[in-house]
Amino acid sequence: MYPIRIFFLLIFCGLLHKTVAQSTPPLERVVSVDFTNERIDNALKIISNKGQFSFAYNVALINPNSTLSLRTTNSVRALLNQIFRGTITYKSRGNHIILQKAEPPAEAPKSFILDGYITDRQTGQRVSQVSIYEKTTLASTVSNPYGYYRIKLSTEIPSVRLEVRRKYYFSETVSINARQTHKLDIGMTPLPSQTALQPMTVRTSIDTTRPTPILAQPVAVTIPVDSTPASRTNTPGPTIWDRSKSVLEETRNDFADWFKTTRQAVHDANLAGDTIHRDIQFSLFPFVGTNHTLSGRVINQYSLNLVAGYSLGVTALEVGGFMNLVRGDVGGVQVAGFANVVGENLSGVQAAGFFNGVRGEVLGIQAAGFGNTVIGNVQGIQAAGFYNMTMGKMSESIQAAGFGNIVGNDMSGFQLAGFTNIAARSMTGFQLSGYGNITGGNMAGFQLAGFTNIAVGELSGWQLSGFLNYATKVVRGHQISLVNIAGSSETTPFGLFSYVHRNGYRRLEISTDEVMTTNLTFKTGVPRFYNIFTGGSNLGVTGKPLWSLGYGLGTAVDLKRGWMLNFDLTGNVLSADDQFNWGEWNTLVRLNMGIEKKLTRGIALAVGPSVNLYLSDYTRAKPATRFDVPLFNNSSNMVNTFSTGWVGFQAALRFCNR
Repeated sequence: MYPIRIFFLLIFCGLLHKTVAQSTPPLERVVSVDFTNERIDNALKIISNKGQFSFAYNVALINPNSTLSLRTTNSVRALLNQIFRGTITYKSRGNHIILQKAEPPAEAPKSFILDGYITDRQTGQRVSQVSIYEKTTLASTVSNPYGYYRIKLSTEIPSVRLEVRRKYYFSETVSINARQTHKLDIGMTPLPSQTALQPMTVRTSIDTTRPTPILAQPVAVTIPVDSTPASRTNTPGPTIWDRSKSVLEETRNDFADWFKTTRQAVHDANLAGDTIHRDIQFSLFPFVGTNHTLSGRVINQYSLNLVAGYSLGVTALEVGGFMNLVRGDVGGVQVAGFANVVGENLSGVQAAGFFNGVRGEVLGIQAAGFGNTVIGNVQGIQAAGFYNMTMGKMSESIQAAGFGNIVGNDMSGFQLAGFTNIAARSMTGFQLSGYGNITGGNMAGFQLAGFTNIAVGELSGWQLSGFLNYATKVVRGHQISLVNIAGSSETTPFGLFSYVHRNGYRRLEISTDEVMTTNLTFKTGVPRFYNIFTGGSNLGVTGKPLWSLGYGLGTAVDLKRGWMLNFDLTGNVLSADDQFNWGEWNTLVRLNMGIEKKLTRGIALAVGPSVNLYLSDYTRAKPATRFDVPLFNNSSNMVNTFSTGWVGFQAALRFCNR
């Protein structure tokens, strides 16, 4: 039973090994060879059998008299480099490698090609996702999952220096002496584990390779035995250092990830410590321009983008037909037909047809057809057709928007909006909106709104609105609106209804006077100025108005020791005698003077005289009173009105808040 299981297991493992091997490109498959004076055509057969692929070539390419001696374990690409030394070119198609004669270079070539493998000096493993670039022309490439790279360079560069960068490895700079196409393997040393993962000193080396001149036919070559220990043997596939993540995974939070290719994202991560300066950039799209795929690491003085551009920074001027994207800082002027997006700070002017966005701070002006958004602080001006939003502080600044302005922290300056202004914390300055203003902390200045003003903290200024004002504590200034509400107030609110919770003035009183048998009255505001809401009833007494409704204003003077003097002016609408309706015109204006005496902390008695003026149409007479002292005789005039006056009284039981 067990032998059968072992047999099937061996078959499965063999099939799995074959499948995995074929998933690796033929040039990157690793084989072990041991040749001694082996003919090259036979050597190719042995290599193809071990690598499980096939060669395709013209037999005339191979000199039958050529032999080689070689013992090593390496990739097929490296083996072919060692065997042909540049006389043959090769490329893979499916599971085949096609060999072709290398064409002799043209006279005075304008470019040459370097290719090879990037290896870890400590482990000998191939290193993927390595950025290789040249600073003058910004030519660049990235090593593939098997550590292989290929880069084309200009022969006209005065000094060719190849920059090699990989996160979690020391930076390398390789000086290239030979301006000819040749193979160049590069080693990289990982950072020690105790070292902070930051860019470190660049290591410099010189490429001393002297490429073998390309010959018409292959010649016999003898290659010394490779004495590399087994522990340093190269192995296929991508190698990620134990302490690192994938370079791509570490760029996920970049604000420009949505338009970057894999190669561009790798460059941005690997070259975090490299900054390249260029006077000017011309681009069609991001990474399609004079900065090439290294745009994310280049700071330009001027950037001109036909459709959209991308760079590390701009120091003077950037103009984009559609969009400008900058990972770092912008200093100067940035203009775009649609949008500007800055990854760090702006010092200057941003103007866009639709949107401006800055992740850092702004010192200057933002103007957009739709909106401006800043994550950091702002000192300057934000103007937009719809909204402005600053998540940090705004100091000595102006926000103006057609719909609304939002500041996520403290604000000092002016906020002007068609609908609403919001300062999440304190506000010092002026808020003007068509609907409402909201300050999440203290407000020192002026709030003017068509509907409502809200100050969650202290108010040291003025609130003026069409309907409602609210402040937790008013220390200076005034609230002016139909409705004013405050937790406490050191000043006087003015409105039809004012309510001050802690130190306000409130009275609920039950009273009687010469006209109405019973009145229920509520007074609210502050002692210096309060609102009066009152209603009365004669409890069905015949010949008297059945009810009355009134509103008024009053003031109170504290006489100390539980005594208080009140002056109340109210206007009352009376119903017709013995009827619920009030007729055409039936008004009583009363001026009451009351002397209040506290009986307990919350209960008081009040009594005092009143002066009354009664106005009605000519068909009505003076309402019946218990007793009064006439002030003037009944009279009528040309406009069919009737008026009379008298002195009356009022006595009340009051329930007090203070």
